[in-house]
Amino acid sequence: MVAIGLAALIAFQGATQGPLPEVVTRSRIDPTRGVDFHAMVVPETVYVGQQATYQLGVFLDQETRQRIRRNPEFQPPETRSLLSYDLRESAPSINTTVDGRPYETHVFRRAVFPLTAGRYSIAQARLSYALPQTSSFFSREENFTLRSEAVAFVAIDPPEAGRPADWTGAVGVWRGEARIDTVRGRAGEPFVLTLRIEGQGNVTLLPRPRIAIDWATVVTADERVRVDSTPSLLGGWKEFDWLVTPNQAGAQRVPVLRYPFFNPRSRRYDVAESAPLNVRVAAGDVVITTPPPDAATVPEAMQLRTTMGADAPRPIGNSPIVIALLALAPLATLGTWISRRPKRPRPLPTPRQRLEALADRTDEEAVRETRRALVDGLRHRTGLVAASLTGPGAWTLALRKAGVSSASAAAVEALVEALDAACFSAEPERWARGEGWSAQAREALRLVDGEAYGESARSPRSAQTAAALAVAIGLAVAVPGSSAFAQVAARDAFALGTTAYAGGDYLRAARHFADAAHAAPRSASAWENLGTAAFLARDTANAVLGWQRALRLDPTNADLRALLSRIRAPQESGLARVPAIRGSWPILLAIVFWIVGWTMSARQCWRRRPARRIGVITAALGASLFTYGYRAEQRQEGVGLVVVADPAPLRAVPALGADARATPMVGEIAEVVERRGVWVHVRLDGARDGWIPSERVSPLGGD
Repeated sequence: MVAIGLAALIAFQGATQGPLPEVVTRSRIDPTRGVDFHAMVVPETVYVGQQATYQLGVFLDQETRQRIRRNPEFQPPETRSLLSYDLRESAPSINTTVDGRPYETHVFRRAVFPLTAGRYSIAQARLSYALPQTSSFFSREENFTLRSEAVAFVAIDPPEAGRPADWTGAVGVWRGEARIDTVRGRAGEPFVLTLRIEGQGNVTLLPRPRIAIDWATVVTADERVRVDSTPSLLGGWKEFDWLVTPNQAGAQRVPVLRYPFFNPRSRRYDVAESAPLNVRVAAGDVVITTPPPDAATVPEAMQLRTTMGADAPRPIGNSPIVIALLALAPLATLGTWISRRPKRPRPLPTPRQRLEALADRTDEEAVRETRRALVDGLRHRTGLVAASLTGPGAWTLALRKAGVSSASAAAVEALVEALDAACFSAEPERWARGEGWSAQAREALRLVDGEAYGESARSPRSAQTAAALAVAIGLAVAVPGSSAFAQVAARDAFALGTTAYAGGDYLRAARHFADAAHAAPRSASAWENLGTAAFLARDTANAVLGWQRALRLDPTNADLRALLSRIRAPQESGLARVPAIRGSWPILLAIVFWIVGWTMSARQCWRRRPARRIGVITAALGASLFTYGYRAEQRQEGVGLVVVADPAPLRAVPALGADARATPMVGEIAEVVERRGVWVHVRLDGARDGWIPSERVSPLGGD
């Protein structure tokens, strides 16, 4: 009877608690432990955007449960690179029996969602609990710490087979429902269309679908999301709003709204569809017609530029000529310093050179100079002074010690004695009886140098020549500019755009002017015409792009500023503001300061006066001015700026399910902070920043 009652009790608890978590049914409990702690993630393979459930289980046997005075505390690990949501539990604890031993189990579950394919690891969790050392109420407690297993799972991309063309990444099990706030409206007066997507999955990851209604204009509006969960699954709903402005009167129908998604349970793609909605549109005071305005009604300020005109000058900071000029200015000062520094004394000629100079002379002084040159050469080889070698055989002995052969040493000593006799003889004509003293002395030095120890003679240091400064500046002077083919293509596209604009086809004209602007990126007229045609075609993003680019190429054009004032997004403040001066003047100031400073430094060097202070000031201040000017020029060129083309809520992290921040307006100018894959981190005026898909912005700068 007891067994039957216990089985009935467990069955009743299972019916009230629902299916037991996998961490309870699949964990291996250690019976020697009063407290056991395990972790698990299920399933082990999921699709990108599908839920994987991280589970932690704390198992307490009856004895430990009676001794424990306060609940154990566990610290779940951080789930980095994953979106995580804690799931609510239906009961605070679960009573189970494992191998005939009852346990009280506490379960913690967290839903995690991978955003990219790959292997994800979750670190160990930590459990802390305390048990009294004795049964006394006042007994001290002993603290214990347990760690769970480290778990991992794999995320794979949804299959490409059967993928709908309009699928935008939704994963889960969803159903859709559409509604409008009124069934009767007036032309020109907007009403709200709402699409509600509800089901199981991460609702925060659901992207906004694209819809089009042929009898109205559609503008994106608010989004609302609510997350709900069961003990095992995350779900909820998300609503998307659009402002729909009818431009045709009569009985109209909102078409079926499709929302394709990938169902991870059936492993195939499915579509959530809403029912069509009927709305009665009455004629209004303001009727928006679908055709664009006629060319005859276009304001004078919106007229086209009929010619492309000359290209705007390129940025000075990127010019190879300017770079070469900045590099050569300090080198000129260095060359002046080298040329005007004190000259070193010219070194004395070597004994060989002195003997070669005496080759054609036979006078008495030439004989004496020959003797002195020969003795100096021998002294350099032996290291001895001639005054100490006056005895017979002294030169032969000294040369033999230096490695000269006996015959050569004796011949050299004989030559020295002959020169002594010629120079110091009492007979004045004795010097004239010997011929070719210089040649014999040179031959003697050659024998000594060739036979002495070492390959070459230890001659005095040769004359030091001034070091020549070799400066190689590799400049690829490829003159920037459009090729002849690009110029022809630009003018042809410009002419086609002008023709389409005159015929009232502003959309086609905008496309042709865009081709012309990309073929001739420094043509302000092509960019201005692109903005004008796009504005009349109701393409605000390209209108801002064209006018902004044209204004940055021609910042003194007041007509362009008047055109930009038609845009709702601010264009005269913050990042969008373009100063009414050329952006190259700070760099020109830096170049002038750089050249003047190094010229003054070179002048000081030419006068052999101190020039270090002027050089240091020129290098430091000139580099700072050039850096500031280069950044100002790049900012006016629009480098690092983008135009918001398709507004969407900015995200806190690069993921569709991240927390939404402010939503920018169409045509706003933003600064790029970082790029990561298909996401770009932008900063806007008003201390707004966040991540937005790169497909929703258009780069403003760069050729």
